[in-house]
Amino acid sequence: MTVLEKKREVTRFQILVEVAASQPQIKQSQIADSLGITPQAVSEYIKDLVAEGMISSGGRGQYTVTPLGVESIISGARELKDYSEYVLNNVIGQVTVWAAIAREPVKKDDVVSLTMEEGVLYAGRGSGSASGTAINAAGAGEDVGVSGLKGLIPLKQEKVTVVRVPAIASGGSHNVDCASLKRSVSGIVCVSGIEALAALRKAGLKPEVRFGAVEAAVEAAMKGVKASLVISEDMAPQAVQKLEAAGVGYEIADLSQS
Repeated sequence: MTVLEKKREVTRFQILVEVAASQPQIKQSQIADSLGITPQAVSEYIKDLVAEGMISSGGRGQYTVTPLGVESIISGARELKDYSEYVLNNVIGQVTVWAAIAREPVKKDDVVSLTMEEGVLYAGRGSGSASGTAINAAGAGEDVGVSGLKGLIPLKQEKVTVVRVPAIASGGSHNVDCASLKRSVSGIVCVSGIEALAALRKAGLKPEVRFGAVEAAVEAAMKGVKASLVISEDMAPQAVQKLEAAGVGYEIADLSQS
């Protein structure tokens, strides 16, 4: 299936996804409202999908996506992902101005290469794996705008170390070994939860981030900066979900003393 080839294929893909999300009991009227088409059109698409073996019908409005249909969804999703990456990497770069720190004096219209170091974007004269054109003159250490970005900025994503501190009901910071805490943290230290903050202070450590800690750790890791998230254990599951949703790797250190 080529999702982006025709509007019909886009609608067909959307209906297949809607059926998968609502199976086995689906309401064609709800799908129609969601996609902005008529229930009759949804019915025709579903008949075609059943005939092609993408969907199986159990009668009484019950439908399930077959293994062939699942494969089709995965294929379509990958195609959309590839197209999205093409737009972000090759199209947006032509119309977006990126702000960077000049490594050296740069003149307007100079070709510059872009690199990311410690979460900061730098521009230097010459071409590289990612390069563009300076839109203004800048001295070393000043900000410079870069347009017409081509290529990919080299970047190695880091993992986040999630350091779990016992909740107060389990002893809180009183049940944390300070030496273990010091060994567990590295990079930017983010903290979330009173018990976690108390544990850091007990160990003589000062967090760089106290508010929006999970979001800060995610952004740091995505920009290639090591980060530790010291967090009360009752808040950890939600934080881990956010890390996984952002596609950021993590490792967990549990500080509860046995």
